[in-house]
Amino acid sequence: MSGDGGTPRDLKTEKYFDEHVPEYSHDRLDFAARTIAELGGKKGSSLVDLGCGAGNTLHFVREQTGIEDVYAIDVSPNLLAKARELTGAESMVGSLLDTELPAKVGRRFDFAIIAAVLHHLIGPTRNGSRDLARRAVDNALAMLEPGGHLVVVEPIFYPRVAMDALFYVKKAFASLTTSRVQLGGYWNNIGAPVVSYYTNEELEDMVRAGGRAEVVARDIEPEALGRLNAVLNKTNTTIVVKKLG
Repeated sequence: MSGDGGTPRDLKTEKYFDEHVPEYSHDRLDFAARTIAELGGKKGSSLVDLGCGAGNTLHFVREQTGIEDVYAIDVSPNLLAKARELTGAESMVGSLLDTELPAKVGRRFDFAIIAAVLHHLIGPTRNGSRDLARRAVDNALAMLEPGGHLVVVEPIFYPRVAMDALFYVKKAFASLTTSRVQLGGYWNNIGAPVVSYYTNEELEDMVRAGGRAEVVARDIEPEALGRLNAVLNKTNTTIVVKKLG
């Protein structure tokens, strides 16, 4: 981790996604888009995608809800340019870990999305990584209007002890080489990028933010892992919270 102004950055992870620009399936955003629409997301609403990547998430949600006032934020100028080209969104290079980010953006939104980002916020330890994920949620809530909604989409793995082990194995392996050892699928591997996966209980606790937000919707969808199901369980989880106060 490094960065200016006290803002942690994971330069290796940024470089990895610059080179591998993931285009995630829209299926994982179906529940998020439907829920945003049900909560009043429409043409006159505003939405910010925090960690927008190449912009396909923002594009899909905008198309499904009709929200026109969209804003894109990412740490990678390369990915942000792709997102801007795809969505036409106003954009800013910025980190969710920057406590000054809400002030830099200078406005608040009705909806915010953090999709498949929290497990990439990596500190020296698992506890340190959890602290970064909580900081990201705090900053996202600060960018919402009172009563606004935060949508968090995350891959979830159990058991927790296996994810503790994976974190440190990946961290050690990535310090030695950029190569990856596949474990039954492109995204299942040992090596870069280092990740810190959480349980559904941990994620829900994070997004409640110490009582500053309440859960209004959730979708926990199991995903088969083939032979890995003998030792791991996975869900694709979406949790929607309402900002209180």
